[in-house]
Amino acid sequence: MFTTDNQVALKAELDQMYADQGAAFTSGYLNSMAQEMLNLMPKRQQKAFIKQVATFNGRQLVTVKNCLTGADVEIRREDRGTVNDPSMERFHSM
Repeated sequence: MFTTDNQVALKAELDQMYADQGAAFTSGYLNSMAQEMLNLMPKRQQKAFIKQVATFNGRQLVTVKNCLTGADVEIRREDRGTVNDPSMERFHSM
């Protein structure tokens, strides 16, 4: 169903969005609509759209466990594994 690189990249981002929101039942319809939409867009706009979806996914909150206190903390997905992640020792050594 997804054949071009842009379509595959968009599908990966949408799958991540569905996993977070527990909305797997809507994924088939939205994936087919996204594929049709990408076919109508110029390549430059396709890349920009995929980047916007990735930015949206990065801003979603995920729960991690603070490695010192054991408390659950919500952070942005894009901050996971960085110095802003309290589940990493690097966060506490800065």
